[in-house]
Amino acid sequence: MAVPLSQMWAVASYVLRQRVARNQRYATVLMLEPLLRCNLACAGCGKIQYPAHVLKKEMEVADALRAVDECGAPIISIPGGEPMMYSKIGELVRELVKRKKYIYLCTNALLLKQRLEEGVFTPSKYLTFNIHMDGDREAHDFAVCREGTYEKAEEAIKLAVGLGYRVCTNTTLFNHVNVPRTRAFFSRMMELGVEGLTVSPGYSYQKAPDQQSFLQREGTFNLFRDLLKDPEPGWKFNQSPLFMEFLTGKLHLECTPWGNPCYTLFGWQKPCYLLQEGYAATFKQLIEETQWENYGRASGNPKCANCMVHCGYEPTAVHQTFNDLRGFARTVVAQFNGPNSRFGRNITPPAIARQVQTGVAAGTGLDAALQDALDFRGDVLLTLKDGSVREGYLFNINGKVVEMFPAREAGVWVINKADIADIKRHGRDPADGKSWEAWVKRYNENKAARQAGEKVEAVGLFPDPL
Repeated sequence: MAVPLSQMWAVASYVLRQRVARNQRYATVLMLEPLLRCNLACAGCGKIQYPAHVLKKEMEVADALRAVDECGAPIISIPGGEPMMYSKIGELVRELVKRKKYIYLCTNALLLKQRLEEGVFTPSKYLTFNIHMDGDREAHDFAVCREGTYEKAEEAIKLAVGLGYRVCTNTTLFNHVNVPRTRAFFSRMMELGVEGLTVSPGYSYQKAPDQQSFLQREGTFNLFRDLLKDPEPGWKFNQSPLFMEFLTGKLHLECTPWGNPCYTLFGWQKPCYLLQEGYAATFKQLIEETQWENYGRASGNPKCANCMVHCGYEPTAVHQTFNDLRGFARTVVAQFNGPNSRFGRNITPPAIARQVQTGVAAGTGLDAALQDALDFRGDVLLTLKDGSVREGYLFNINGKVVEMFPAREAGVWVINKADIADIKRHGRDPADGKSWEAWVKRYNENKAARQAGEKVEAVGLFPDPL
């Protein structure tokens, strides 16, 4: 394990306090998303497929800190979008350090060198740069859909490590992974001096342009068994040993969807970071009003069937470690023997899947149209019964009202469902897959030219990403 003892104690003492207080649902990590804008357009990402007027918005630091205080989690993960593009990132990090929160700043590192040279950050045990690296040069550049990114990211890692910052890598793996090259990549990252490796199978975002590369459950087991078989002595993983055993199929865990809640520009995302089914105004409402029985693999929800991502299962592993003597013992054994250790039977037997009811209640065509608009990542047109028309991004259905970001002005519209006469998709679908297919063709042409010794111009998924 690469996690410092002070951080481990912060998490352990927090979990034990929750147990003493008899809190059944609590967060271990808050995923704080201050913007959705990014300087990459990855085909497997479902977080940047929004209209331009939404991508330009930023969260106020006061709102972010209010969410941090409300949630109470000891660890704050700051994803995006690309947080290095957030204009107030230095101020936000300084305030979180004052609160002694352990921060994982998730970045593609394209702007990290610039931010370090600007003096935006100061080394601290509370701050870790969690750098997105999806494999070696070829694998990473293909995954993020822009050539040349691996080289810039590796340069930034060397600089940050040299300046005394905590650095770890975050690797999302898809079904086209080359196992020997990925194992060599793990060793290369450790050679650069990173604190630890974070790995997770890619989750099939509904609106990601590339829907062909996501892993199914059995494929995930097989991949991680191959990757982690006879691990190199120098490898260190910045994750729970129980989660690593779960990825290899040696331990059964059920999802804890509330364990890593996500706070975004829209509010508290329901039910989790990966599924977007509306938003709650407060953390208390998220915990108390979400129908948690409808999520997780045991619920029978088809959206959860193949998910094995850290944000749902790491909280389960942490809870097992500090709330169950057998779980603690298994964690200790795995700590020393790695994810291939054997330790008796599974802690938690597989639950029986049941039929799940999700989405809006059946009844009217309007309900179905509103649900379609909620799933759509572009703008829609709402025609009201008084004849007026509203254009914008619909991000929440909350009881008898819907909420929208207007396309051409600031603020939020709150509109009564009873006042809506019609709704239509209006903006382009940014995840239709056509741009992805064209980029793959250009990438392969460039690859062939490079192998032939020709000089080629680097290209990305989109010519000019935001």
